[in-house]
Amino acid sequence: MEKEPHAKIISYNANGEDVCASAARISTTGGDAHQIFENARGNPKNRALIEKVLSSGHKSLMEHAVFTIALRDVSVFVEQFFIECRLASFTVKSRRYVDFSHLGYYIPAELEGEELYRRYMDGLFHAYGDLLETGVPREDARFLLPYSLHSNFYCTLNGRELGHLLWKIRYGWGRGIPELQDLADELTQQLEEFFPCLLPELRAPLGEGPAPETFPLRGSTPVFLSQRQAGAVTLLSVPAEPRKLLEAAFRVQHPGAPFSIDALAGSSRPRELEQLTYTFTVSDVTLSGITHLVRHRMQSIVVPPIQSASHSKFIVPDSVAAQPAPLERYRRAVETAHDIVLQLRGKDLEKYHYYFALSGNVMDVMTTMNARELQWFLRLRSCNRAQWEVRHIAVELLRLLRGHFPELFAHFGPSCFAVGRCPEGRLSCGKMEEVVETFKNL
Repeated sequence: MEKEPHAKIISYNANGEDVCASAARISTTGGDAHQIFENARGNPKNRALIEKVLSSGHKSLMEHAVFTIALRDVSVFVEQFFIECRLASFTVKSRRYVDFSHLGYYIPAELEGEELYRRYMDGLFHAYGDLLETGVPREDARFLLPYSLHSNFYCTLNGRELGHLLWKIRYGWGRGIPELQDLADELTQQLEEFFPCLLPELRAPLGEGPAPETFPLRGSTPVFLSQRQAGAVTLLSVPAEPRKLLEAAFRVQHPGAPFSIDALAGSSRPRELEQLTYTFTVSDVTLSGITHLVRHRMQSIVVPPIQSASHSKFIVPDSVAAQPAPLERYRRAVETAHDIVLQLRGKDLEKYHYYFALSGNVMDVMTTMNARELQWFLRLRSCNRAQWEVRHIAVELLRLLRGHFPELFAHFGPSCFAVGRCPEGRLSCGKMEEVVETFKNL
């Protein structure tokens, strides 16, 4: 039985419209915050007030309304679209740990009887299952999964961000993608029922219009990259005088106190680190690897649309390359899929090419993080428990950062190294002493 994608608002804060109306009144109305809210309860003028304030461009009041959406059996392409909303929170069914062999894939209504589409998707799912049977880890077999793969996840965001997300679907680069349009229709119908004051934000284009159609790069033959070639890191921009910046920020916060980078690196509130920003690129990172990067919300990341991912470059993980039978199965699946991609040219289903992207396809990304976010990123992602690709990226980035500012970044690394304990409990790698020694000498 085919599964249909659905988006359901499963939770929203009580008295959301009353809260937003209170926020609209508080800066211009007498009385304290409690009194204003009590006066707003059930006030028939709330909706008109909210719409008036929104129309004048003051959107922050909508940030007091919070929604949790359960997305069921949507494509991974939709997942990627949603998680680019950096002011939202996400929990996704992990493709590292869950077997996706029988979870299925999205079929656009227009392609219901399209044999080529089904042959492409079914072939990859069969190959994925075959790799699992040979003992290839799920986190590596998933590189064969197409972006039509059914995903399930939760998304929590405020009303302003929800309005922005729906606007991007209606009038931004989500325009023209039927699956996204159907989900937007479903969410809009639910908002009409219990939060209609947001609807005016979804009606009028602001001038952006749809993004231009983007087509993937396609070579005549597939190119296989080794695991070592995935995620090459280049440090593009660093602060010129990082120690001077840190000390100046420390003096503002702690006038007269002695300055120590060692103490700052171990502080529970190292706000000074936010004054140091670093920009870097990651080349040939897989689409799966990108999902690990973008989960870190406090960064400015530039990710090309999935529509532009090269369908001709593929990472071959070591767990596959080390065994002749899995390697042959992997290469055969990729070559067959690539042949089908080449047949898309000029066909009606070419406009759905984004569903043909594989998790093991690669692209380049660029991001800027401050040192405090880097501290958190490196604690999580340089850990042995991290997925191998994002761990490789984290470790290579740390090498570069230590070369730039060793006095600070000598303190950065996985939690066992940075804070002296492993937070993973029974899931710990059990190699704390070895890991600590490695990062001392990195």
